[in-house]
Amino acid sequence: SSMNEEFLKKWQMGLQIFSPSIDNTSVSERKRAIKLSADVAMASLRKGTTCWSRALIQKTATEDNFLVRQMLSGIKEEPLINKKLPKVMCHRKIVRRSKKILMRRKSRSAMEEVAAKKLVKKKTQGLRNVVPGGEFMSSNVLLIQETLDYIISLQTQVNVMKSIVDAAEAGIER
Repeated sequence: SSMNEEFLKKWQMGLQIFSPSIDNTSVSERKRAIKLSADVAMASLRKGTTCWSRALIQKTATEDNFLVRQMLSGIKEEPLINKKLPKVMCHRKIVRRSKKILMRRKSRSAMEEVAAKKLVKKKTQGLRNVVPGGEFMSSNVLLIQETLDYIISLQTQVNVMKSIVDAAEAGIER
């Protein structure tokens, strides 16, 4: 798909930026270069429109500002790199809808409700720790939307990397 192609182009650009310095480095440094360039490539696909992509860009910029600036050329990278991530509030309409759903479920016993709330809180905290920028998302609805978008981007990254491995294995078999 076009998303796979765009990710591959950006990722190759990042690897080319690292290329001159990567030849005489350790395996861990090569791994770091691959991960950093893949993260920025993935985040640049969203052009900073999601909280997780902004968080990933900012985190990577602290490790390698030159790489980020080169890979984000064509995108207004300055606000993405230097701006602090704001606490993002969800829309009131979504909150009202969520409250209506909760009101319908009031028939549960008090103990079931407390246990369910604890479980939800534990699971959402787990998501906040996994999704870049998750700690800045004030709403569970927004956290879930961002998580779904992040998963799609990760799937794109996996698909491209798997295609590269498959192509390399096919080349070895010939």
